[in-house]
Amino acid sequence: MESVSRKELERLWAEPRNWGWVYRCALDPRVMVPRRRRWMGWTINFAHPWAWPVLLLSVLIAVGPALVLMQLGLAIGSAVVATLLASVCLLVVVSYWEASRSGE
Repeated sequence: MESVSRKELERLWAEPRNWGWVYRCALDPRVMVPRRRRWMGWTINFAHPWAWPVLLLSVLIAVGPALVLMQLGLAIGSAVVATLLASVCLLVVVSYWEASRSGE
């Protein structure tokens, strides 16, 4: 994928035609982008070829470890909560990194 400047990424992101129920912009090389209201976090660019695999992987990362603990019979309340928090924190860090990179 070709390099896109930060200014161009901002222009693509701000374009109302790229927003509907989801963000779809084939020219934006990022998989994760800031939501319309940036304080709300990130969303997936559903025009990107990796959108659905990233969505499925995100769900697995978020709940997979807790499900494994429950399957192994180690589902003590605090362990499950700590595992879920760690998983979500990992997703936040990766999402922030992906949404903030410019592709330059």
